[in-house]
Parts: sequence; C-alpha cells; structure tokens
Amino acid sequence: MKHAAMVCILVLLWMTGCASQPRRVVSPPPAISTTAAIPAPAGQFQPDANLYLCPNATITNALESDSRNRVLNFNPVVLVDGKVVMTPVPVNNACLTSGFGRRFGRTHKGLDLKASPPEMVYAAAPGIIREATTSTGFGNHVVIDHGQGVFTRYGHLDRFAPGVWEGASIGFGQPLGVMGQTGNATGIHLHFEVLTGNYNTPKKSFGLTARNPLSFPAYTGQASGY
Repeated sequence: MKHAAMVCILVLLWMTGCASQPRRVVSPPPAISTTAAIPAPAGQFQPDANLYLCPNATITNALESDSRNRVLNFNPVVLVDGKVVMTPVPVNNACLTSGFGRRFGRTHKGLDLKASPPEMVYAAAPGIIREATTSTGFGNHVVIDHGQGVFTRYGHLDRFAPGVWEGASIGFGQPLGVMGQTGNATGIHLHFEVLTGNYNTPKKSFGLTARNPLSFPAYTGQASGY
C-alpha cells in the first residue's frame, strides 16, 4: 500500500495525478502541413493539448497556471502574424522551465521545455532548414524557414535526426532530434524560439527578431499564407 501511495504521489508531481485523464493531444489542422511552396509530408506528431509548469522547479517568466500547474489560456496551434500556422510547443510530455522575457539581466528569447526521459523534438510547421549546425550557445540547433518572414529555432539537441541538413525541406511534425544538453545548457531541455524578419543579412538567424511563442492567437481556420 505504501509503495502504491508513493507511486501515486510521484505521478501527481509529474503533472498527471492519480485520478487525472490520459494526456490529450490535438490533431493539427490541414493548414499546418499544407503550403504551396513546401510540399514536404507531415509526420505523425500531434501537439499536446495542454502545457504545464515543471513541478518542484524555480521557473523564470512563469505563466499563470491552475492548481495542477496547467498553463491557463494555452493554445496548442497558433497563427503567427496572420501568416503561418504552427504549434508553439513542438515536443510531447514536456513542461516549461523558463518562459520568454527578462532573465538574469538579459532577454530569454524563447521557451525552455523539459521532458523526462528526453523526448523527440519536431518541426513546428513545414519549411526549409536554413541551419543545422553547432554553436557555443545553442549547441546542436536547427533553424527552419517557414516562409513569409517566419522562422523557428530548436536549440540544445542531443544530435540531429536523419535527413536534417541545411537546405532540406521538412514537413510539420517531422523529427529534428532528441532534446539534449549541448552548448551552454545546464540540463537536458529544448530551447524553442519563434523568429521574424529578414534572414538574408550577415547575421542570418541572429539578425531576426525573437517573439514570444505563447503570445500568438489560436488558429481558427484562416491564414493569409494558405
């Protein structure tokens, strides 16, 4: 009985709870995987319907949440600037350790998402891979061009998935690599950014403007790019 109770407590701490419902996922709308310019097939990934704050963790830029650590008003499929449909959390079974905003005297330009065991990271929307490289800060990271001046970055991957290289077309939900601890990461996680602007400058992705992935409205069925 004591063992069963302890298991129940541990499960509750990992955001589910003994009497909770199974993890809910969202079937992405056709618009998230269909563009005229990028015909790459979609993967099997389905975004989680909810996002949770990581339990027993000091979370920077935390969002408002309920008694189960579930982030309020979370949208699993969003519309970026009225143009590009994507998921703001391109990984399953993850919780938030750090949100977008000021952190340690500088701007944290994305979301830090943790999962245990480490989970596969997927393309948040279809696009062209502009960067699949290694840097001191982001470690193994991927930058995807989704068209119309919208990009995403996936940092600290353990390694790249097969088929992930610069210039490759990639569909929504196709694997990019498992979250890791490469670069300046202090623990295994995914650093995810939504970026907008002109990529064709000397700074490339580092010249783009970082946007809060959770600030965009829910996709309701219309987008100018589709």
